[in-house]
Amino acid sequence: METALIEDEYARAKAEAASLLLDHLVDALGGEPACTMRRATVLVDIDEHPGTTQSEIMERLDINKSALNRDIEWLYDYGCITRRPSLTDTRSIQLRTCGYAKKNLDLALSYFDFDHKNLKIFLESFINIFGSHKPTLRDAKIVAIVGQNGALIRQDIFENLYNGPATTDNRAINNLINFGMLQKEAEKQ
Repeated sequence: METALIEDEYARAKAEAASLLLDHLVDALGGEPACTMRRATVLVDIDEHPGTTQSEIMERLDINKSALNRDIEWLYDYGCITRRPSLTDTRSIQLRTCGYAKKNLDLALSYFDFDHKNLKIFLESFINIFGSHKPTLRDAKIVAIVGQNGALIRQDIFENLYNGPATTDNRAINNLINFGMLQKEAEKQ
C-alpha cells in the first residue's frame, strides 16, 4: 500500500512539473495557450539550432512546407524569432529565438538540464498521446492539471488555466472529453 502511495505522489509531482513547464512554453509563445504543440516544437528546434533555415527544420521535424511557413510567420509576428539573410547565401533566411521567447524557453529547458532533445521528446509525447487531435498548450495544461489534482470540476480546472475566455476553456475541456482524454463526472443532484 505504501508503494502505491509513493507512486501516486511521484505521478502527481511529475504532472505538477509538466504543468509548470507548459506555463513557461505558453510564456515563450507570447502568452498564447492556443498555440499547437507543433508550433512549440518548431520554436524549440530553432532555439536548439540558432541560424537554422526553414529547409533544415523541415528535414529535422518532418513538417510540410505550408504548415511550417504558417508557424514561422506566426513566431516572427509574435516576436519569438528573428529572420536574417544568410551571409553566405542571401536566398537563405536564418532563424533565431529572441527576447521573451528565449528567456522563457531557457526556463522550460531548465527542467531538462538544458537538453533541447528531451524537451522535444516531452512535446512529442503529448502530440502522440493526443493522436489525430492537434493538441494545443491549453489542452496539455488541462491534462496536466487533472493529472496533478485528480478528478476536478470544471471551475477548478478554469482557475488553473490562463484566464482566457470561459467559452474557449469550456470548449477545450469538451473536446478532451469527446476525444476520450478526460472523463465527464456524473452531475451531482
